[in-house]
Amino acid sequence: IERNADRMQRLIGDILDLARFRSGSIRLQLRRFDACELASSAIATRRPLAGAQDVSISLSGCDKRVSVFGDPRRLEQALVNLVSNAQKFSPAGADVAVRVESGDELVRWRVEERGPGIAQADKARLFERFFVGRGDRSRAREGVGLGLPTALAIAQAHGGTIDVDSELGRGSTFTLVVPVEGPGEPEEREG
Repeated sequence: IERNADRMQRLIGDILDLARFRSGSIRLQLRRFDACELASSAIATRRPLAGAQDVSISLSGCDKRVSVFGDPRRLEQALVNLVSNAQKFSPAGADVAVRVESGDELVRWRVEERGPGIAQADKARLFERFFVGRGDRSRAREGVGLGLPTALAIAQAHGGTIDVDSELGRGSTFTLVVPVEGPGEPEEREG
């Protein structure tokens, strides 16, 4: 009963967060932070569950500090959602590869897995609320189709997006992309 109550509370929180993002009523807590530290923290959140599934999570691209301006708590939430999906759809013994990249005034967190991939017909609906792909239902034990829409709303609130590259039988790569300078006017960021 307690576990189901916690799950329902998280579900309601996710629905409310998504509605607030879409209405523009969430205020971001903006500051400068390191994109690699954020990735490391997101991975640490998922590592115990991944280990229980015999899935490893690796991090690369962090040989130097990658500074970005945004809301680290919300961007970590988006990245955790992407890593969670990758871990969930990875076969036992697989590695989920997270890579931090910067350039062209953008920061990218790439999350790559070698799971079943996404059917072409499902790609257009990935970011719809409550959508779970036809071939994904057996693997989507924990989710109800809110992780990707929430992650996209967070990216968009930062002036960014999420790119998807997937092929059936070869896995998927989801890339969270945000501007290095983040949302808002420069004078707002200085304080």
